[in-house]
Amino acid sequence: MPPKKDPYTGSSQRVIGLYSLFLFSSRPHSLSQLSDLFHCSKQTVLRMIEQIDRSRGLVLDTWIDNRERMYQARKTRRLPNITLDIDALSKLFLCRDMVWHMLPTNYRKQVTEALEGATTLLPDFDDQEDLKASWVHTKPKGRINYTDKEPLITHTIQGIQEYRFCEIQYKGPGHDKPKTFVVAPFQMIVFNEGLYLRCFLRNKEGKLDFDKDMFLAAHRMYAVQLLEEKFEAITADKDVQQFTGTFGLYKGAPFRVTVRVYKDAAMYVSERVWSEDQELEWSEDGMLLLRFTATSEKETVAWVLSFGGEMELLEPAALRKTIESQTQRIIATHQFSD
Repeated sequence: MPPKKDPYTGSSQRVIGLYSLFLFSSRPHSLSQLSDLFHCSKQTVLRMIEQIDRSRGLVLDTWIDNRERMYQARKTRRLPNITLDIDALSKLFLCRDMVWHMLPTNYRKQVTEALEGATTLLPDFDDQEDLKASWVHTKPKGRINYTDKEPLITHTIQGIQEYRFCEIQYKGPGHDKPKTFVVAPFQMIVFNEGLYLRCFLRNKEGKLDFDKDMFLAAHRMYAVQLLEEKFEAITADKDVQQFTGTFGLYKGAPFRVTVRVYKDAAMYVSERVWSEDQELEWSEDGMLLLRFTATSEKETVAWVLSFGGEMELLEPAALRKTIESQTQRIIATHQFSD
C-alpha cells in the first residue's frame, strides 16, 4: 500500500494543532477551512472539537455564517495552564530552519524572537540553549530573496485573513510594465522554493471569475494595496486533494502521464511522490515506468527535459511531439559553428 499523506500527523498531533490554533488565533475559522488545514474530513474535525470541549481548557463559540459553521475560542482573562514540551519546541525550531531561506529578514527576526521567548518558559534552564542550536542547512537552487517584498507579503496575508480585495501591481514574464489587477486572495502556496498568491480576478463588471484560479508570484509584485471592499469567504477547493495531489502548480484539466526513467535517474524518481495516484513499475534491467496525474502541460514538458536523456515521455502523444520539437531547438541552439 502507498504511504498515507502526511504520515507524521496522527490524531493526537491534530488535536494539539487544533487546540493551539484556537488558543492563539483571534479570528474565527469555518469547518471547511479547518478540514482543509488539517487534511482530514469534516467529521474528524468535529470529533477533535468535541475532545477540546470535553477538556474544558477552552470555551468554543460556534455559529452559522453564509451557511458555514464557524468556530472561535472565547476570550478569557485567565490564561490556561500549559506545560511546554521541549520535543514539540525543537520541531518548531526545525521547521523554522527548513524555511529560513524563504523568510524575509524581519520575518526571521520575529519568528526567532517568538520561539526563543517560548523557551524561557521551559522548566529546565539548560534546555534553552540546546534548543537554539541549529543543525539544519538548506541548499536551494535559485533562491529568491523576499526581504524587499515583506510589506507586500504582509498586506497580502492580511487580505486573505480579512477577506479584503487587493489591488496588485504585477509584472509577469514578457511584459515591459507592471499591470494592475484587483483580486480576491485566499491562499498562499509554496512551490519550487517560490511563494505564490492564489486568488480570483475581479473583472470589469466587478464580479469574481471563479472559472480559473490566478497565481501571482510574490517576487513579481510591485505594489499591494488593501481595499476596504470585502468579499465572501472563499474556502480552498472542494477538490483540494486533487489540487495538492497532482503534478504542477497551474491548475488545468487533469491528465495521465507515462514516462520511462533510465537507471541513473530511476532511484531518485522512485523516492518521490509526483502525484498521489502514481504507479511505479520496475523492469528487470533497472528501468522504471512511472504513471502519474498532472495539471500543467508546460510544467510536465520542462520536468521531463530537466532529466536530459535519462527520462522518456511515452504518453500523452501530443506532449511527446512537443518534447521532440523542444529537443530539436535545444540541439540547434547548442550546435558548434564550423
